[in-house]
Amino acid sequence: METIAPDQNVDRLPDFDKGTDVLLFFKMYDPRLKQIAYCGHVYMPIVAKAKELLPLLNKRAGFPADTELVLYEEVKPNIVDRIEDLELPLEKVLEELMDGDIIVFQRLDLNVDEYELPTVKDYFRDLFYRVEVTFCDKMIPNDPGFTMELSLKMNYDQIARAVAQRLGTDPYLLQFFKVQSYREGPGNPLRCTYEGTLKDLLVFFKPRQPKKIYYQQLSIRINELESKKQFKCIWVNNKFKEEKELVLYPNKNGCVSDLLEEARKQVELSEDGSGKLRLMEVISYKIFSIQREDVPLDSLSQANSKSYRIEEIPREDLIVADNEILIPCAHFQKEIFSTFGVPFMLKIKHGEPFAKVKDRIQKKLDVPDKEFEKYKFAIVVMGRAQFIEDNEYVVNLSDFMAQAPQAMHPRPWLGIEHVNKAPKRSRYNYLEKAIKIHN
Repeated sequence: METIAPDQNVDRLPDFDKGTDVLLFFKMYDPRLKQIAYCGHVYMPIVAKAKELLPLLNKRAGFPADTELVLYEEVKPNIVDRIEDLELPLEKVLEELMDGDIIVFQRLDLNVDEYELPTVKDYFRDLFYRVEVTFCDKMIPNDPGFTMELSLKMNYDQIARAVAQRLGTDPYLLQFFKVQSYREGPGNPLRCTYEGTLKDLLVFFKPRQPKKIYYQQLSIRINELESKKQFKCIWVNNKFKEEKELVLYPNKNGCVSDLLEEARKQVELSEDGSGKLRLMEVISYKIFSIQREDVPLDSLSQANSKSYRIEEIPREDLIVADNEILIPCAHFQKEIFSTFGVPFMLKIKHGEPFAKVKDRIQKKLDVPDKEFEKYKFAIVVMGRAQFIEDNEYVVNLSDFMAQAPQAMHPRPWLGIEHVNKAPKRSRYNYLEKAIKIHN
């Protein structure tokens, strides 16, 4: 519906002859903003030359009267054709001239090469390939994410820049993941050298299905990350009270020593400590092995049944004499399979009274005398516990030597039997998996 503006001194709409006039609508494109603005409409004789529109369009757009313009006809949604010869009448330059035809124009005097979408044609071509994509944070369960309108022709760098601008971060501090084709959730990561387009990433989505891509923010640049191996482990301080998860990025072809150097950058060592670190394999709250520093990282499997732990080596463990060994110690309650807490290594000496060993354990664990009196100790070999009930027992290193190949059975360990006072669920349930209920 067309109405007369209150400030116009007219009492009726302009005359319109269906046979000789045409109703045209105008849009102005600004390549600096990548936006289209509506600039009203006009009735024009069909024999009027296209150039007769220029003064009106400049006025509507607020341009100087002599500004040169480029005109396009919007033939179909998202498809435009340039009007080349402005000397021709409208009935000649407009395809299938009819009321409601749309003319889109832009300035000719702009240095369009510096803009991402320099021309009307570029803008409408981009509009044709536009798609809404939701980006969800991989590290946040059920993250609703945020939605952006992007072009299907975008390459990896363009996608990364757009998302980084939305998040206020560096494009190289983002990693993207495809959605799994068979179920909801992040799939394989995209390499930063990915040569496909956004359209290639969304090829498995149905036309009306919401398009989704997962991402995570990084602490190192993505090109560095892809030359490294992500390794998750637990840091335990010398008091066995403070635990935190470390996510380390050593070189893919590195060894345990490289991993320890990466960990050194993220942890705080004790002032009177040895300054040396070690990596231990932990299974069911028991120390299964201490990894040598020359072991390749590729040989360390990060299965759900195990975790890796890094700690500072106590000074007393640095030198182990021929009549000494380091033994793994673990806490259990009633049954040796009900292990819990933070396991640790302890140096024992052949022939020393076990009473001295208990004193060192009490000091290491910082347990009050009254509570420690309730502790019981057992040597666990191949799943069987032999409790140490003789107060005069002296350490025999052969009791702690493996009786079978270590690959088949864990080495003997010293079990410490007492009540588990910790909450039922640990602060760090790295080995627990969520239970999913599918309706």
